[in-house]
Amino acid sequence: MTANFNPLIRIVTPNSQEQAHNTSDIRDRIHLPQASNAPEARIPDLRFERIKEFLQASNLAPNSQKSYGIELERFVNWSSKAWIDVTPRDIAQFKQYLVKDCTTRRGKPLSAAAINQALTALKSFYRWFQLAGYMEITAVLPTAAVKFQKLGKPLPRHFSKEQMEKIAQAIAQELSGNDDVNWRNRALLAVLTHGLRAEDVARLDVGNYDGTRLRFVRKKDGEEAIVPLRQAARDHIQAYLERRRSGREVLTDESPLFLSYDFHNRGNRLGYQGIYYFAKHRLGEATGIENLTPHRFRHTYASELVELGIDSLLARTLTGHRSEKVFERYIQGKRLAAAESAFYQALGEKAPDSEQQKPED
Repeated sequence: MTANFNPLIRIVTPNSQEQAHNTSDIRDRIHLPQASNAPEARIPDLRFERIKEFLQASNLAPNSQKSYGIELERFVNWSSKAWIDVTPRDIAQFKQYLVKDCTTRRGKPLSAAAINQALTALKSFYRWFQLAGYMEITAVLPTAAVKFQKLGKPLPRHFSKEQMEKIAQAIAQELSGNDDVNWRNRALLAVLTHGLRAEDVARLDVGNYDGTRLRFVRKKDGEEAIVPLRQAARDHIQAYLERRRSGREVLTDESPLFLSYDFHNRGNRLGYQGIYYFAKHRLGEATGIENLTPHRFRHTYASELVELGIDSLLARTLTGHRSEKVFERYIQGKRLAAAESAFYQALGEKAPDSEQQKPED
């Protein structure tokens, strides 16, 4: 009996050359896609996308945006969970990680203030996360139960009278040139000494100055601010604006109050970083004062209002401090200074130079 032979089910194992030829032939007939050497597309981590959204929607100052971003990325690198899946237990464990395992660049444990900054960033992020519709509005936030580290009440780091004299001398000497940038710097310092935050100074337009005072909306809280100016400050601002007009610049209410004279940004609005550079580097190097930042002028202004005996509610109206508790630092600073002065006066000794205080970190 002869076995039936069916060629349709015969299995053939071709050599490698035949197999390559046949495979190519089949691909040509059915249009199989050619193999690609391009790397596979990486799926973006949506957690980082949410961080970007949060920072873009926030009303934070540039430095705060940067620090919040760093802290939120630290959490993402620590946890593999999606934002919506994070629990109060995760937040508590992350806090312990910050306390026990994290260190500074110098290898020291994180300070209580640094830990609180990380927790503040997370709390702020989750409030936005909920309001943005990424979680139920009635849901309990995973950050609700976490407690901040206890901190002592820091005294404001204002400039001493001796330091303010050095700053005035620097403006009168090192920065006394007739260049446009020096006219601007004299006016800029005049505004900073009235307690404005650097981000608000950067947003000022010519129309915010009425010749006597500054009227603007604070970036931090969206509240309208009215800041009266000393005569000397008005003179510096007016001189700077006249200087610009003499250069045939047409000033409108929408023109920036302060311009950049940097090579790459000349004629554009002076930004936050430019203001910080002016204080930290131009003034800091000219005076030799460590940690000379724009915000210390704000501390100095608030302390000055307290020393002048202005009611704390009125003083807070001028500075934009909404919290009486926060402003209490300036009152406490005045009490301590008065107590120290009384102590040395009773001993018949001269009080040590206040400049010997350790500058803030």
